[in-house]
Amino acid sequence: MKKIILASLQQSVKSRVVTPIRQASSLPAGLNPRGSIAAPFTPFKDNGDVDFSLIPTHIEYLKRLSVPSLFVNGTTGEGLSLTTQERKKITEAWLDNKAHFEHMIFHIGAGNLRDSQELAAHSESVNVDAIACISPSYFKPQRVEDLVEYMRQVAEAAPNTPFYLYDINFMTQVYLSNPEFLELAQSKIPTLVGIKHSSPELNSLMRCHVMDNEKYQILLGSDDTMLPALSMGITNSVPSCFMAPLHNKIREDFSKGDMKAAQHTQLQCMKIAAIRSKYASGAGLFVASRAMMKMLGCDLGPPRLPLVPMEPSKYQSLEAELRQCGFLDILF
Repeated sequence: MKKIILASLQQSVKSRVVTPIRQASSLPAGLNPRGSIAAPFTPFKDNGDVDFSLIPTHIEYLKRLSVPSLFVNGTTGEGLSLTTQERKKITEAWLDNKAHFEHMIFHIGAGNLRDSQELAAHSESVNVDAIACISPSYFKPQRVEDLVEYMRQVAEAAPNTPFYLYDINFMTQVYLSNPEFLELAQSKIPTLVGIKHSSPELNSLMRCHVMDNEKYQILLGSDDTMLPALSMGITNSVPSCFMAPLHNKIREDFSKGDMKAAQHTQLQCMKIAAIRSKYASGAGLFVASRAMMKMLGCDLGPPRLPLVPMEPSKYQSLEAELRQCGFLDILF
């Protein structure tokens, strides 16, 4: 049975499996990111410098997974650990390889308004497909109205570029209502097209989707809730790179009405995420994910301080458990 499941997953990697969604009325013509939108890592050298020479290696890995689109410089990419100039250079480096992907969304959020505005303006100047912005998390907005005004001023710096709110509250510790944000922002941010919803509250995810699913695109930013999201009508996700084939398989089986197969792959996602969580939590989850990339043959270097690589003993234990559950056989 395990071999049959792995063979099915491997087949889903070979052919791009995406489920089209209805074109949202506020999405500009030509912008309709769909399916699994992978979140790439930023490659680093041992001294912490960005290793631009490894971006082609990362691209080859992503091409093998047949992911159609990317979400760059987000949490997985350690965007908030990068300088503004580094983020501009990384944006341009990925755009140099745009031919391999349908869409690229760039996260431009920073710890302050001016840096976010500068990154937004730069993104528009180099013609990115869309931008996303996270809430500042040291001095936090206290009310949804404050968050809307902050995002309005960021989006205004790129007036011709589609804009997503990026919410990941377990990292920012900003717990404000996403449905209320959409309601208040719709008349204030003309370029708003949706939310990258990485916060774990499924009730918020559902409420955002049903508010106006013809106008806004809600992107699931979770590795292990693809099937619940599909049941709500949310078809697009931004998972860890290595989870993309599993999300594709769930999406494919769900569209065929094969719930048993979809549930089985959903359980695979949950098992992999649970194993990862045994060895890391919070920001450490992204360190573990970087280690998992190395296990899969895509070594993108260590994380940047204050994050540190996994201890060798933890790395070996994590690898052993992932191997036992079949994770290392799924992709390659």
